[in-house]
Amino acid sequence: MVRDYPAFHTCAVEKAKSFTPPLTAWGKPDLSGIWNPSRSAQDIEDIKQGQYGNFPASRTLVVNPPHGRLPYRPWAMRQRYLNEQYYLSPTAVCLPVAQPRWAYSPVSVTGHRIIQQENLIMFSMERLHTYRTIYLDNRPALPSQIHLWQGDSRGHWEGNTLVVRTTNLNDLMWMDHIGTFMSPAVSTEERFTFVDRNTLHYQQTITDPNTFTEPWTISLALTRANSTDPLDAMDLEDTSVEYCENELKHMMNVGQVPFPGYDAIAPK
Repeated sequence: MVRDYPAFHTCAVEKAKSFTPPLTAWGKPDLSGIWNPSRSAQDIEDIKQGQYGNFPASRTLVVNPPHGRLPYRPWAMRQRYLNEQYYLSPTAVCLPVAQPRWAYSPVSVTGHRIIQQENLIMFSMERLHTYRTIYLDNRPALPSQIHLWQGDSRGHWEGNTLVVRTTNLNDLMWMDHIGTFMSPAVSTEERFTFVDRNTLHYQQTITDPNTFTEPWTISLALTRANSTDPLDAMDLEDTSVEYCENELKHMMNVGQVPFPGYDAIAPK
């Protein structure tokens, strides 16, 4: 299991150069299938053994900047800490898994499914009915005033790498459970490249000048699910956390409320 993500990133970039991926009928790398993230991230930076209950120790997902920490503006770093103290994580209240968190959101059985067509790629997973649509044609972009949990994603191929650029994201999402937030000006670029037949190198660069001093990049491995269990080939329903309503009642009784979004907490 990959635990040192900066080391994996460096190795995968080189190894991918010499691997010939399986191809679709129209000649592009065939990403179709079910893929499992190599980390479910309570926190996207370094995790110590026991820091989050049973989560194992793990290196940061952040591969740039090289120090592995988020390049938050000082006010935003303070706000990130306050977010965890005062607000409920969006996915804890069963709001959608937003696009920036898609690749490492925890899944219980069926992983991340990729359904690939020549001009359209669908991503789905069982958690909270999350799905994404990646357009590979030249349809018009969404108007700038429309903001969505999954944003507006457009893909293209650079050699054997699928590149997905996303804009029009909302300001209600977190990238983890500890308050990592962004503004609606955020844009992302994801890159999917085969390292070998059963491993994808995933990297995502986040750009948001309102909250960060520079763009930053995360990386992890996605591994192909090879189970022969027929249940693993199904999209199962996982709409909520068991007894979620009781937990929410308790958290709201002690003063925590859903995260109100960037505009509510940004400096005026």
